Amino acid sequence: MKYVMIEVAFNNYEEINLTKEKLLKEKLVASLQVIVSDSTWNYKEELESDKEYLVFMKTKESLIKEVYDVVKTVHSYEVFEFAVFPLTSPSNDYLKCTNGN
Repeated sequence: MKYVMIEVAFNNYEEINLTKEKLLKEKLVASLQVIVSDSTWNYKEELESDKEYLVFMKTKESLIKEVYDVVKTVHSYEVFEFAVFPLTSPSNDYLKCTNGN
C-alpha cells in the first residue's frame, strides 16, 4: 500500500475546521497539521500576498480523489493548491498508523 502527504493552502480557518471535520470523520486522512504561512503568488498576472494556512494531510494514495472532492466542496479559492507528495518512512509502524484505520 502506498501513502501520500497532501498540501492545501487556505486563508480561512473556518474552512479548515469544516474540511478537517469531514476528512477525519469519514476516515479519509489519518492526521493533519496546520502551519501559518506568509504567502506570495502570481494570480491573473498580479502579485498577491496574504497570510495563509498550509494544511498537510497524511492518507492512502487510493483516497486522493475523495480527499480532493471534500476540499473542493469547502474551499473558497477559485483555484486552490492541492499538492500530493509520496510519503515514505523507514518505520513500518508509522506508515501503518498513516492508513487512517
